[in-house]
Amino acid sequence: MKRILVALLAVGACLAVSQAARAESNLDNCYVVRGTADARNQTISRERAERRLHHHVAHEMRSIGGHSVGPTNVHCIRNACEASAIVCRH
Repeated sequence: MKRILVALLAVGACLAVSQAARAESNLDNCYVVRGTADARNQTISRERAERRLHHHVAHEMRSIGGHSVGPTNVHCIRNACEASAIVCRH
C-alpha cells in the first residue's frame, strides 16, 4: 500500500509540473486541480476521483467571471486513481 501511494504521488508530481508549466505559459489565472480516490474496484475509484474533481471545481472555485475547465486526465495505479484538469478563471 505504501508503494502504491509513493508511486501515485510521483506520477501526480510529474503531471502537475508539466501541466503547471503549460498553464503558466498560456494564462496567469490557471490552476491544476486534482481529485483522488481509492476504492476496492478501479472503475469505482475512477468515477469517484472524477466526481470529486468536478465537485471541487463547481463548489470551491466560483468566480463572477466564470471559469473554463480543460480536458480531464485520469491516472490509476491499481485501485488508487487521480483525476486532474487545468481550470482557468476569467
